[in-house]
Amino acid sequence: MNDKATPQPKLVRWIIGLPVALFGLLMFGSQVFFYFSPEKEAQWVERETIRLCWKEREKGPKENTPAQFSDGQCEKLEFDFKNKWNVNP
Repeated sequence: MNDKATPQPKLVRWIIGLPVALFGLLMFGSQVFFYFSPEKEAQWVERETIRLCWKEREKGPKENTPAQFSDGQCEKLEFDFKNKWNVNP
């Protein structure tokens, strides 16, 4: 009998390996982009703060927790963002 294992087709390795490698490169590229651009990271943090503010204003704070954002604070955060970065959040 023949004890040799059947070789896996190389195409299958490329089909699986190429998207995984591309995803890894994209993740690495985004990390490098944010590392060398602290302004982009600061914008992202401020945008997330504004998003969370509006989310809490719509749904209300969780039970047994005080509100983190007061009335009018979301509008103020958006206004400050527009003045600081000259773009809409």
